[in-house]
Amino acid sequence: MKSLKIVLFFVLFSAMNAHAQYGYGNNYGMGMNRTNNGMPNTQQTPKEPTPEEIEKNRNEKIQVHMLLLKKDLSLDELQYIAIKNEVTTNSKRIDILLKSELSDEEKNSELKSIQEKIEKTILSYLNPAQREKYQLLKIQKPDKKEDKKKKKTQDKTEQSETKETESEK
Repeated sequence: MKSLKIVLFFVLFSAMNAHAQYGYGNNYGMGMNRTNNGMPNTQQTPKEPTPEEIEKNRNEKIQVHMLLLKKDLSLDELQYIAIKNEVTTNSKRIDILLKSELSDEEKNSELKSIQEKIEKTILSYLNPAQREKYQLLKIQKPDKKEDKKKKKTQDKTEQSETKETESEK
């Protein structure tokens, strides 16, 4: 009879302990609730950027690009404003085009025509010395991207080599 009381006491005590540990019936978040690991049950879904945020991001990118052009090509204020307006207008056209339901081939051909138009307009605002610099910048720009890609792959191979040597030790 005494052993039955001890077993019954042990079962009740362990059940109360488990109940308290997982926070059942507790609205204050104490204990550990298995359903959500103690975190509030709100799901965070990535929100779509608002049109204002899209416009702000576009303007920031254009501003950075234009400052580089201004510095590299020694643009005066009139050239700077005219080229910036052209780039801004065509940037909006490109965004609209990318969101359209055209086929990829149609989008690509339309993008090429927009880029050619931007190119002609920019060149029309530049003097001959600036045109030469601009052409050089266009040639160097893809090289910079390739250099970044090569550097990233080199960094990754170096990291994997260091991990291998550390694991061998």
